[in-house]
Amino acid sequence: MERDEAMLKVIEEVYEGGKDLIRNWSLLEHARARLESGGVEGLRTYYKQCLDLSNPKERWVKHTLERHGRKTLESEYRRFLTIYRARSHF
Repeated sequence: MERDEAMLKVIEEVYEGGKDLIRNWSLLEHARARLESGGVEGLRTYYKQCLDLSNPKERWVKHTLERHGRKTLESEYRRFLTIYRARSHF
């Protein structure tokens, strides 16, 4: 699996685990668009923006997922960065 695909897979896992809780969640759609337009750097930047807990919506998403025992972008951040930093196929 290519690095960009592996990075997107992390986001997809979080999305799939919480899409039943968060109506009209556009996380995966926006992540795919960022990857397409900005490559892995664009995807990394988007991921970091989603971690901004000063944003009330992002804070609500995190707490909703945690309350239901689901993966969050925060809980998967280390794995995401490990993939991002990898130089070869993941």
